[in-house]
Amino acid sequence: MKISPRSIYKHLKNGDLEKQSAINQLIVLINNSEDISIRIESIKILEEIGSKDEQIFNFYENLLISDSNELVRIAAINGIKNNFIEKAFKPMKWAFQHESSISCLIGIISTLGEINNDRAKSFLINRIKLIDIYKFNNSLDSLLKTEEIYRLTVKRLSEIINNYIVIKYFEEKFTDINYRLENGLVTSLDLSGISTNVFGWNILRKLPEFIKVLKYLKKLDLKINRIAKLPNSIGTLNYLTNLDLSNNNLKNLPKSIGSLNSLESLCLKYNKITEIPNSLGNLKKLKVLDLRHNNINTLPNEIYNLNNLEIFDIHGNQLSYLPKSIEGLKSLKRLELGLNKIKNLPEWIKNLQSLKILGLGGNKITIDFSLLSKLLSLTDLNLYDNNIKELPSEIGELISLNTLILRNNKLTSLPESFKNLNSLRKLDLSWNNLTTLPEWIDSLSSLEELNLWGNNLKSLPLSMGNLSSLKILNLNFNNFIRKIPDSLKVLENKGLKIFK
Repeated sequence: MKISPRSIYKHLKNGDLEKQSAINQLIVLINNSEDISIRIESIKILEEIGSKDEQIFNFYENLLISDSNELVRIAAINGIKNNFIEKAFKPMKWAFQHESSISCLIGIISTLGEINNDRAKSFLINRIKLIDIYKFNNSLDSLLKTEEIYRLTVKRLSEIINNYIVIKYFEEKFTDINYRLENGLVTSLDLSGISTNVFGWNILRKLPEFIKVLKYLKKLDLKINRIAKLPNSIGTLNYLTNLDLSNNNLKNLPKSIGSLNSLESLCLKYNKITEIPNSLGNLKKLKVLDLRHNNINTLPNEIYNLNNLEIFDIHGNQLSYLPKSIEGLKSLKRLELGLNKIKNLPEWIKNLQSLKILGLGGNKITIDFSLLSKLLSLTDLNLYDNNIKELPSEIGELISLNTLILRNNKLTSLPESFKNLNSLRKLDLSWNNLTTLPEWIDSLSSLEELNLWGNNLKSLPLSMGNLSSLKILNLNFNNFIRKIPDSLKVLENKGLKIFK
């Protein structure tokens, strides 16, 4: 019968195998198996058995020094750290001076950070003094000059070195990275666009697990790369407030992303994400969630828990309906729902009383203006490409509107209540079927930009000359307009730009 690490452990626990026999069998597996997963599992079980025997320490030490497999060496480091910390300094010091693997170096320094004695502290301080990156030296300057560095804990010293190791790795692998430091610890890291080399060298396809070393990160910018997978360790960055992963190749997110308790802004636009994990609902401090242009067709009910969410952008996905969980987002100020497959507005949308910006364009949606008219705080409304043939009088109740986009619909006229929108600054009526504009158009006294591109206008009312705030008037593709009123020419002389 084939022996496995788990079967050895089971026989030990059942009393069918003595501890020393179990240890010997595990060592045989570690030394002889060609299956790395079996070797790693055997080391972990050896650690779990918890033997403090000198034989085990020497065995771990030998693996650390001589084994060719990185994962085995990491497992040996953990075995020494967890069971032989009092003996760890000598092998860790030797290994640090001869190791080339980033993950192993990080593990070695982390282990040294657990050894609370003068030898470990002196070694770490001397390593810090050898740091050869100007930014780090500059950040550590005051600590070294005032000798404050000698008052830091061994753990903090190890964190500084590990931050340096990670940044050194990124600087050697990629040419253009930016970061900020506070006393030798990275608080902001910008790796955006580092995969744009035309020859495809050094492409960032996977964020390494050791990103967790940068535990004091507040901002992490990874946009415009080729990242297809996030490590579970991303969830350990407890200080992270801003995470930008836009323009990558992500198809899913790890559940651990819900552990980013300080996160305020999460940008995931232009990926290939199909599903949002329920754990996202744990991000209670989240204010901005940008999921624009992915492949999402449902949202988890846990979205309801994002009480502080102010901006929710899910434009350009595959939603066919709005889940009621969105109704619970009482702090929501901006909701972008354009370019989905939504057919109807739910009744509860009128309850989003904090909403200032609402995007519904490109859905072929049936707009119920009796619901929208209840959103009295609305300043920006985007209804482009929705087959709207007529605007009801309720549109005039949205008196706080600054921007109204009605591009590419089938409007032939505007209701008289429209003149109540005297806060309107930008009005886009391009690509409709308007043949005339009402004389009361000058009631829109705040209007700065009016886009009438692609209609069937034959003339313009003289009253348009009263729109003294107007800065841009677009009349392109209105082939029937023969004459611009003199009143508009007066405004043109004062700076109005007319495109025709």
